Amino acid sequence: MLVITCSNACLVKVSFYFTNDRAYPLDNLHFFLTCHQWYVSIRIEDKSVPEYSATPVGDNPKVIGCDLGITKLVHLSDGYQIKNPKFSTNKKAKRTLKIRQRRVSRKNKGSKNRKKAAIQVGKFHQKIGDKRQAYQWKTANLIVSRNVDVIAIEDLNISGMMRRCKVKSDEKTGRFLKNGQSKKKGLNRAISDAGWGDLGLKIEYLAVKQGKTVIKVNPKHSSTECRNCGQIDKSNRYGEKFICVECGYHEHADIGAAKTIRDRALRMVREDSAKPGVQHLNAQKISARSTSKRAEFGNPSNRDIKTAMS
Repeated sequence: MLVITCSNACLVKVSFYFTNDRAYPLDNLHFFLTCHQWYVSIRIEDKSVPEYSATPVGDNPKVIGCDLGITKLVHLSDGYQIKNPKFSTNKKAKRTLKIRQRRVSRKNKGSKNRKKAAIQVGKFHQKIGDKRQAYQWKTANLIVSRNVDVIAIEDLNISGMMRRCKVKSDEKTGRFLKNGQSKKKGLNRAISDAGWGDLGLKIEYLAVKQGKTVIKVNPKHSSTECRNCGQIDKSNRYGEKFICVECGYHEHADIGAAKTIRDRALRMVREDSAKPGVQHLNAQKISARSTSKRAEFGNPSNRDIKTAMS
């Protein structure tokens, strides 16, 4: 039994139950407050656990491509599609959030009832975040557990995709013109709800534990490039359908993009393996096991992954 005393005179009791009698030294202990609930993150050190490393990739590995989207969360190059639950952008969630935020606005500022209503809004956001995290771990396990050696994912600039549109103004009158930001607002919310960045980090983390390699591929023109003749044209894609205006080749647009990402990753593998003295990919981005004391065990932070890749 480990008893922890906080500075605000509250007492937290944490019990440890292990299958063996070895004593694990306490490495780090972190308190944090989320939505008026205290949490304790405890990190222990077990030197018997081996460090994970990716196995060398051969000349002809099994590669699977992943294309991220909004309608479907992930499209795989083998034709499998993973649905997007849209936890915070579905009709029921938006209505619930609207009602709870309205209750906060109708309460008097500084009153206890307003604080109670604000806590309910925070709990709802926390519930959505917990659902998203659980679903992302499930999705990452589903992708990494496939019988492949290399997982190719898109190297997306998510912050750039969610950036505000440039302001347009009339040169004569100086008035502001429509720049499409009101329409893009819904897309930004959908991208934020999908959580592409966190999903990619989870895939990298689980892939390293299974000895697999993750490659981030430039997704430029992946959904508008014809896989038959190689022509790149925006008019090739119509919604989720891909029909080449040059040769007439047709397929599912997102699955075709996943296949293009797979082929690009396979080309990177073969080009890198052809170089003498190279045993691993120079272009790969692998998230190794977290070494920072600021991160929770099993959930590496962005800084830990960048440090491991450097």
